[in-house]
Amino acid sequence: MRNLICAVLTAATLLAAPAAMAERDDGPRSGSVAPGWLMAVDFAFVRTPSFVLSIASTGVFIATLPITYPIGAATGPQNLGSYMVTVPWRFTTSRYYGDFVEYRDHRTITGREIIDEG
Repeated sequence: MRNLICAVLTAATLLAAPAAMAERDDGPRSGSVAPGWLMAVDFAFVRTPSFVLSIASTGVFIATLPITYPIGAATGPQNLGSYMVTVPWRFTTSRYYGDFVEYRDHRTITGREIIDEG
């Protein structure tokens, strides 16, 4: 009986996770869709190395935590974690194919809101 309850709870969690993590995506702004060849170049020659480098950068950040955390470089508003973990992963996963500037959540590369002054 306990195995059945665990199986049901695990299945419910796995099925509910994508809905809980879903972000609103309004799609690219009109006129900002990249040509197909640029999307292919982005997928083949930019995202693949970027994925590998994101893993490496995250590993270096974790490996240097015993040094960077006590001196305060790993915490704060402009921290090392933001630049070594957030930025590479956002560049790899949070932008439209073929677009190297526009992100799906319409924020900057570090995840901060873009404030229009006009």
